[in-house]
Amino acid sequence: MRSTLFAFFGAVLVVLTLVLPAEYGVDPTGVGDLLGLTEMGEVKVALAAEAEADRIAQAEAERYGSWRRASRSTLS
Repeated sequence: MRSTLFAFFGAVLVVLTLVLPAEYGVDPTGVGDLLGLTEMGEVKVALAAEAEADRIAQAEAERYGSWRRASRSTLS
């Protein structure tokens, strides 16, 4: 039972100090900032947001382009 508790608290510690700052830019302890992980996480989050915006813009452009092509063919 004691080993299980140590493993659980060790995993929580790793998540709070390493995973959250590196993956999501969230640093509740400040250790990620000291190790430079928070900046890395913030860059990853910004790149993901930019990629999502590009994906949405591409989908809108494709939708508008197909509508525009369809309307031109009916006008001709």
